[in-house]
Amino acid sequence: MKQHFQQAILLTAPSLIVSFFPIVSEAAVFNLTNATIADLNAAFQADALTSTELTQLYLNRIAAYDQSKPGLNAVPIVNPNVLNEAAKLDALRAKGIILGPLHGIPVVVKDSYDVKNLPTTNGLEAFKSLIAPEDAFTVKQLRKAGAVILGKANMATLAGGLEGTTSESYGAVFNPYGLERVPGGSSSGSAVAAAASLALLTMGGETGGSIRVPSANNAVVALKPSLGLISTDGTWSSVPERDVVGPMAKSVLDIAYAMDALVAYDSNNVLNPYIPNVDLIRPKTYISFLDRTALQGKVLGIPRPYIGKGDPITSQSFPDELLNPPLDPVISNIFESAKQILEAQGATLIEADIPAYTTWYTGFPPEGYPVSDERLLLTDAYYVDKKLKQYKNEQIRSLTDLLAITSEEKPYYESLKLFAEITASGQAKPIEELLEVDQALKALAKFRQNQYEDFMSANGIDAFVFPTLNYLAPQREKEDEVYAVYGELPAYLEANVLGVPAITVPMGYSLEGIPVSLEFMGNYLGEGEIISYAYAYEQATKLRRSPELTPSLSGEIFNYEAVAVPEPNTMPGLSLFGLSIMGWLYRKNLRQAETGRQSIEIREIVG
Repeated sequence: MKQHFQQAILLTAPSLIVSFFPIVSEAAVFNLTNATIADLNAAFQADALTSTELTQLYLNRIAAYDQSKPGLNAVPIVNPNVLNEAAKLDALRAKGIILGPLHGIPVVVKDSYDVKNLPTTNGLEAFKSLIAPEDAFTVKQLRKAGAVILGKANMATLAGGLEGTTSESYGAVFNPYGLERVPGGSSSGSAVAAAASLALLTMGGETGGSIRVPSANNAVVALKPSLGLISTDGTWSSVPERDVVGPMAKSVLDIAYAMDALVAYDSNNVLNPYIPNVDLIRPKTYISFLDRTALQGKVLGIPRPYIGKGDPITSQSFPDELLNPPLDPVISNIFESAKQILEAQGATLIEADIPAYTTWYTGFPPEGYPVSDERLLLTDAYYVDKKLKQYKNEQIRSLTDLLAITSEEKPYYESLKLFAEITASGQAKPIEELLEVDQALKALAKFRQNQYEDFMSANGIDAFVFPTLNYLAPQREKEDEVYAVYGELPAYLEANVLGVPAITVPMGYSLEGIPVSLEFMGNYLGEGEIISYAYAYEQATKLRRSPELTPSLSGEIFNYEAVAVPEPNTMPGLSLFGLSIMGWLYRKNLRQAETGRQSIEIREIVG
């Protein structure tokens, strides 16, 4: 009885929020290519759409645009049981049981994520026989929130490179805004799937730009979270002390919904010793940060090196990195317009040189930071070998087995050989067993505090803002020329090395229709704040437009009667109260599922 009462409250929470406001029925138009999670939930609530129908619509788009002309090739692995899973969620909804805000919504995850009973190739042809025995932590969290795992997204081989066209497993991914333009990598399929509405929400991974770069090239909103905030357990590692995973979608709203599902304590999070307890520091709901007026009175720093104004830096420690590169004139013009919009929203903009950037490249290493990168090899070899063993594949049981079936002509052969030698010699270690990892992470945390966050505080800077990329998505045959002039990624140091969060949002388009994006970068664990700034900018501009190559198909646009509910920011007190109730009940229901007190039907779906 108590459980049914909680479910009823969860279902009626929107009514609680607007109990003092008139509720009216109004005509609504549903359009799959620009629908948000809120739109989908409204259609579900009005009985205008089911998860099974929604899933079929996405399958239709995959068949039409991914597997046929234009052949985007973003989702090569489709879950064969996806319609059955959607039907089970529909059955739960019919009984008044809602697992969470993603209930019945299809999601695509990068092929570096484990999804139970599906292959995990990480872009490697030899891995097509590796079938995941269980879900990655993030996939479990998505299922607990009610998501349907639609399939897996294509990616660059072994998550290497920003061009995203080198998947050995499934071939190249194509940018729907220009087939001749690179989609960006390594989370290329995830970005393209979101952009072309092959799924509402997708998941990517980043070590050095692999979430933000493809999102910028495909007009996708994406969040690269703070280091350690979302557990990477069950995904393939590149640099264990730097890897992150994060959501990608068409709106900031959907990113906030995703974060509510994804951010939770995981005992298997390898970075637990170096971060606060996630359950204690995360906000009750990231939805509460969605405020159209969030930029009012804020001070945004514009890093000079990211807009072509940085002082010249000569770095002997990083000779291969292009420092203080120019800003493409097209992007410069679009950014000038974005600055005017930010100021019109009440923000103050100041140009600044972040001390951490200059110090890193001129005075490397920071105090206490190990000069040798040997630890990166030892930890990466350990986690790669450990992951291979988890699949219990008869042919590939270890790195030694993988090396034996890999041609010496493969570009990654020497790396595999080195990893195999490291594991065979017993040198491979998890990060908690290497003193150098502890030294590196603590030194970086101190460096981040002293030369990044203290600088922000001293200058009253709430966040930084700049073009996500300082160049347009290159044409495939001109990639090297573009990277030679413009580099590959601004904010690599701060976002990836120092581990601070960054969110990218559409900023405009070139005359040829190539997307350009804006990035907000904040304090460590400051996801909520940068989500709020991105939301305010997004709502003030509404610049994103769907690719012309992937228009709406039959059945994706329809009219229905919906209940009109005031937006949260029009009644902050009540909305936060209602959202708190929803969040509390949602998490309580999940805890019940974990302890076996939820129904058998729910346990079957969430695993």
